[in-house]
Amino acid sequence: MKIVRLIEEDFGPLDREENTFTGDEVLDVLFIDGEIRLATRSVEQFTKIYGQDHSQDDDVEAYGAFLNGTLAGKIELAPAWNDLGSIEQIVVAREFRQRGIATELINFAKSWALGKQLKGLRLETQTNNVAACKLYFQNGFEVGGFDRLTYRTQPQVSNETALYLYWFPI
Repeated sequence: MKIVRLIEEDFGPLDREENTFTGDEVLDVLFIDGEIRLATRSVEQFTKIYGQDHSQDDDVEAYGAFLNGTLAGKIELAPAWNDLGSIEQIVVAREFRQRGIATELINFAKSWALGKQLKGLRLETQTNNVAACKLYFQNGFEVGGFDRLTYRTQPQVSNETALYLYWFPI
């Protein structure tokens, strides 16, 4: 696999066609003795389709993971105000999922952040994206916080809870 910097025209199909997932469980956020804990709960199967964001901030850098010349995944990274790198988006094409590409992109993000002398990484995900949360936890991320109201003004996702995850090098 080869990971290279992308220009916006390179990754349109990933954003339009692959930025979706199907799930049948969600995470419930519990706050016990000052600690955030997550519990998995089964729900009726659902499909989440992320809308395509046509705007990209000037400081966001996109990188693509290529397998045999085919764009298999993408990660968007940006420096944040608090000396952390921010994973703005990560997506892997359906036909390439479960092959370790997302982990390779996360490892790339860690190296990217350290190379820019940032102190770690942060990202936002949702409690209904259990597979992504498990991936992040397996890659050393931890829950830093949650927000039940982040999506309140967006009717199609107003019931979702945002999770804020962080990775710091040891």
